[in-house]
Amino acid sequence: IVKERRPKMRTIDILLENLRRYYGVDSLRNIAKKIEMSGNVLLNWSSGRSSPKLDQLDKIAYLINVEVSKLLIQDIEISITSPIWRDNVERNFIENLGRYTQEKGIHKSWFDEKRCGVSYGAFRYYINGNNKTVNLNTLDKLAKILGIQTYQLLESRKNR
Repeated sequence: IVKERRPKMRTIDILLENLRRYYGVDSLRNIAKKIEMSGNVLLNWSSGRSSPKLDQLDKIAYLINVEVSKLLIQDIEISITSPIWRDNVERNFIENLGRYTQEKGIHKSWFDEKRCGVSYGAFRYYINGNNKTVNLNTLDKLAKILGIQTYQLLESRKNR
């Protein structure tokens, strides 16, 4: 049996596809209404001009009663019977970033800003919890450096 391999989707596309399926709508403007955001915000996310910040991901997850990390997993079924989650997504991010950094033995020599898109200084800034404007693009870059999936940076302890 040959398993069909689908191309890897951008994390933002996974998020938008999960929201489309959950709400049963195709239009980004209709999704935006459901998640109480501007249609232009979602259009900018979709086109790559911007990406959602952690607090926006947290709000969306709360509205549809799912953990933030689940929003970023491809082909996940989001059930209406899911419990309401309100994890501290920033704390989860900082803890996971530190843990994966230790596990992988990440060090300064791994960082080439042109190759990975993040300087070592910025990486340390994120680990120390000093940067409050982490967005999905940054999460993708950090996950790539760590060799993990983006959603793993947002998982809560109870799901590991």
